[in-house]
This record gives sequence, C-alpha cells and structure tokens, in this order.
Amino acid sequence: MPLFKVPGVLLPPNNMKNPSVSVIVSTYNNIPDLNLVIEGYRTQTDLDFTLYIADDGSTSETANFIQEKAKQFPVPIKHIWHEDQGFQLSAIRNRAIVEAQSSYLIITDGDCIPLPNMIQAHRSYATLGCFVTGGRLLLSKKLSQTLRLQPWAIQCESNFSFVKRVLQKDINRITPIILPVFLSKPNTQLHGIRGCHLAFWREDLMRIKGFDEIYQGWGREDSDIAARLFHLGVSRRNLRGLPLLHLWHEEANRAQLNHNDQLLHECLRDKKINAIQGIKESYE
Repeated sequence: MPLFKVPGVLLPPNNMKNPSVSVIVSTYNNIPDLNLVIEGYRTQTDLDFTLYIADDGSTSETANFIQEKAKQFPVPIKHIWHEDQGFQLSAIRNRAIVEAQSSYLIITDGDCIPLPNMIQAHRSYATLGCFVTGGRLLLSKKLSQTLRLQPWAIQCESNFSFVKRVLQKDINRITPIILPVFLSKPNTQLHGIRGCHLAFWREDLMRIKGFDEIYQGWGREDSDIAARLFHLGVSRRNLRGLPLLHLWHEEANRAQLNHNDQLLHECLRDKKINAIQGIKESYE
C-alpha cells in the first residue's frame, strides 16, 4: 500500500479539471541517482503522465540507460539532450518545456525521489493563476550511498520506518512526512523556493519565456522564474505533506553565485516578466 493516501476531503476541486501532466527531471552523468528517481515514478498512484529526462550533456551511457528503462516502463519516457557546455540547467529545462505539450508541468531533479502520491496530489491541487512549490527531506550520506549500491523502493516505506530513520539520523526531519497533504494560501514570497520541486501551468511558463538562460552555473534561476511569475500576476502556493526524498551529494560549485545574485537583484528591481534569453529566443 502506498506511503500516502491523499484523503478526498483534502483535494479541493481545481479550476481546470484533470489537466494533462508531464514531469521534467534534470540529470547529468548520474545513472545511480537517476535510476532511483525513475523507479520512484514507477510507483506513482497516478500513472497518467509523461516523464521527460532533461539531460544537460551526459555521455551516451545515460542515453542507453534511459532507452532500456523506457522499454518496460508504465508511462512514456522521453530523453531531451543537448551538448555538454557546462552547467546549463535553464537551457535544458527550456528544451524540455517546449517538447512537453501537457498543460501542467512538474519540474524536479535527478537526485530527488518522489513519494507515491506526488503526481496525484499535484494534479488534484493544480489551480489557475498559481504555481506550486514543494519541499524535500535530506537523506544522509550513508543512506544515499547504500541506496545507490543496493536500490530499493524507499519511497514506499511506512511512516513508522521513516520515524526510525529520523531517529537514526538518516533523514534530517520528520514533520514534512507526517503532515496531511494540503496547499498553503496564495502568496508572493521568494523565500524557500527550491528548483527541485516546482509545478507550473505550461501556458504561464510560455508567457514569461521560460527559464532565463543568462543564469550560468548553480543558483537563483529558480528564484528568478518565480519572481517573473509574480510580476506577471501569478501567485505561489506551497504543497505540504508530500516532500521529495533528496539524495545526498557533494555541494555544487557556486563560483557563479554572486553574479547570479546580481542578476536576480536586477530582475526584482526592474520587475522583469520575460526572460532575457528564454524559450522564444532559443527554440521557437
């Protein structure tokens, strides 16, 4: 039985009934983590979606792995790839957004395992005029490395098992895993937005030209896209009680962070809506 059963009373009617859904998972030369993540989508209670792997220039080994996975997978898997030119997360996500024709897009990372009801909850809570941000639980280095060597469906474990893992310091906190599933009220706060768990109406992303590819290297492209949606008049809602399981990894190179902070400051100061270098310039 799935870890979470989304109670009917907690699923208010959205104002676009049963939107089509695609999931965009970014990756780069990390098959062990990607395998755990893809298997997380195999166990979804709602299997009416398409999975897009947004590949930021991995070698052919990743392409071969995805091709094999797709042969016996319960939902379509599409591999979107571009050449390796350094950290180009915004660019490969934009390519995937163009390819994904679903009305609602869930965007996450190749080191974040979804809980079984993630697709069901996002589809049920999708509300016009809003995008959704979700949380995460951090898995320890020890647990992450064990999962990579001996994969199992950790996302399907019981609440009791997760409590034990918190006590063993294999997971950083327990509150997000025991909360009922619900959405916060609409807000326009940038604090706490994480690019590893976002959901948007595709039309809203196209209106602002998607992610801004002027953000090179790690950091702030997620805050930028949220800020530009706020400037457009789109609000944020926080999905509670359904965090992703984030595998431990070494911290990314943050050499570009100061520059990206300046770009974000300019976006906020000028109340920008359109990406400077976005979907229309690059792909249409």
